[in-house]
Amino acid sequence: MKDVTDSVKAATTKKGAKKALTRRWRTSLYILFTVAIAVYYYIVLPPIHYASMQFWTFLFIICAGLVIIKLISDGIQAITLRELPQFNWSYKLLVLPWFVLGLIFILGQFIFSPLFFAKQYAGMIDVQMMDFSTDFGETNTKEIPLIDRDTAIRLGNRKIGALSHLVSQFEAASDYTQVNVRNHPFRVTPLEYAGFFKWLNNFQEGIPNYLKVDMVTGDVTVETPKQAIRYSDADLFDRDVTRHLRFNYPFALFDKPSFEIDDEGNPYYIASTYGRNFFLSEPEVTGLITLNAMTGETTRYALADIPTWVDRVYGAELILHQLKMNGEYKNGFWNSLFAKEGVTMPTEGYNYLPLNDDMYLYTGITSVAADESNIGFVLVNMRTKEARMFPVTAAEEFSAMESAEGSVQEKGYKATFPLLINIKGNPMYILSLKDSSGLIKSYALIDVQNYQRVYIDSNVDRLIQQYVNDNQLTLNEEEITEETLVVFAGKIEQIQATVVDGNTVYYFMLDGKVYRAPIQLSEQLPFVKEGQQVEFKATEDGVVRELEVEE
Repeated sequence: MKDVTDSVKAATTKKGAKKALTRRWRTSLYILFTVAIAVYYYIVLPPIHYASMQFWTFLFIICAGLVIIKLISDGIQAITLRELPQFNWSYKLLVLPWFVLGLIFILGQFIFSPLFFAKQYAGMIDVQMMDFSTDFGETNTKEIPLIDRDTAIRLGNRKIGALSHLVSQFEAASDYTQVNVRNHPFRVTPLEYAGFFKWLNNFQEGIPNYLKVDMVTGDVTVETPKQAIRYSDADLFDRDVTRHLRFNYPFALFDKPSFEIDDEGNPYYIASTYGRNFFLSEPEVTGLITLNAMTGETTRYALADIPTWVDRVYGAELILHQLKMNGEYKNGFWNSLFAKEGVTMPTEGYNYLPLNDDMYLYTGITSVAADESNIGFVLVNMRTKEARMFPVTAAEEFSAMESAEGSVQEKGYKATFPLLINIKGNPMYILSLKDSSGLIKSYALIDVQNYQRVYIDSNVDRLIQQYVNDNQLTLNEEEITEETLVVFAGKIEQIQATVVDGNTVYYFMLDGKVYRAPIQLSEQLPFVKEGQQVEFKATEDGVVRELEVEE
C-alpha cells in the first residue's frame, strides 16, 4: 500500500512541476508580449478612439497575441501532461466578438451609406453661389504667388548649400507649407538634422532656424526664432511632434501635424482634430491642436476659437472629397447613378490662393459629362471651410496648361498648375513655365473663356501690362510702380493706327523705337501727326501709360 501511495504522490508532484513549468512559460510569454505591445504603441501611436482603424488594428493584434500565447501554453501543457488541449470559454471571449464587430461594421456602412443619406453627404460642405465680377475680389498683380512648391524646394536647398555653418549639420525639411503672413504668401519649412549622428551632436541645443520663401519674389530668408526649435518631425523619442501630441492627447483623432508660423514668426506645428459624420466613415474637423515648436506647449481649440494666424484647418484632400460628395449627391442617390442631372465633380488639380489674409483652396468644377471644360470654380477657405462657387464657363485647367506649353513648344517648357486671378472683372489663368531642369523661365496668362488667347513673358509686370494694353484696360495706380515707367520726349517720326481684337491701338516711332498706345489713353491720339512734339511715360517694352501732346 505504501508503494502505491508513494507512486501516486510522485506522479502528482511530477504533474504539479510540469504545470508550474507551463505557468512560467506562459508568464514569460505574457511579459514579452506586453513589452512588444508597448513598443508597438510607442512607434505606431494609435489613437484610443472608436472611429480609428488604427485603434481596432491595435486591439486585434492584442487579441490575436493573447490567443497565440494561450495556444502555445496549452499546447506545451498538453504535450507535457500527455492530455488533449482544452479550448475553454476564454478562446470564445477573444475570438467571437470580432465576428460581431465585423457584422456591425458592415451593417453600419450600409445603413449610413449615401443610399439613405444622400442629402447629408452632399451637405457636408455648403457651397454658396457667387458672381465672379462682383464677389471675386480683383487680384493685386503685385501679390501673385507664382513660386510653386517644387521651385521653393530648389531655392531653399540652394540657400542652405551656401551657408557652410548650417549645411554641415542641417538640411531643409520637405514641408514647405504655404502660409499667409500679414496678407503676404510664403512657404515655410524648418531645418532638420542631417542624419542620426548630427542629431546626437545638436539635439540638446535644438534646431536654430527655419526657411521662409517669398512666393512672389522667390527671396529666401533664414529665420531665427526667439528660441531654438526643440520639437519637430526630425527629433526622436518624446520630442517627435506626433509622439508628443499623442501622449498629451491619447484619445484624440488628429491629422499629421504641419509646420506653420504665426504673424510674429514663431514656429508651430498644428494638427486638426476629427470626428465622424456617419458612424465610422466621413471624417469631419472638430477643432485644432497647436504645438509651440520651441517650448513644446500644446493648446487645444474648438472650431470657433481657432487663432486667425492659422491658415490650414481643413486639409485639401478632405475639402476635395466633400466637394465631390456635394456634386454627386445634391440631387439624390439614384440621380447620381442614372439621370445624372446636375452631377458635378472637382477637376483633378488644385492650387492655393491667398485672399484677405486667409488661404483658399481653388479648383475647377466640371460636369461628369464634360471632359475639357469647367462650368465654374470653387474657392474654399481652409480655415473656416466657407465655400464659394463662381459659375463661369471656362477651359479646364489642364487644357489651359497645354495651350500655354503649345505657345512655346519649340522651347519644351512645362506648365505648372494655374492660378485663377481677376483682372478688371475678367477671369484669367496665370502660371509658370519651367525648363527641363525645373527652373522658371517664363510666365503665361491665359483667357479662361478662350484658352487659345495666351500671353507669354519672362516678367510678370510686363505680362499683365501686355494683356491690359491689348484690352484697353487701366490698372490701379498701386499696381504699377513708378520705377517701371520711363519718361520720353521728342518728335513723332511715324504713326499708324491699327485694330487689335476690335480695339484701336496707335503705334508710333520715336528715336527709332516703336511705342504703342490704346486709343482710350488720350482723346488727342487721333489727331497726332508726324513731326509733332510729345512727352509720355512708357514701360521698358514700349507700352505708353501717360501721354501729353504739345499744341
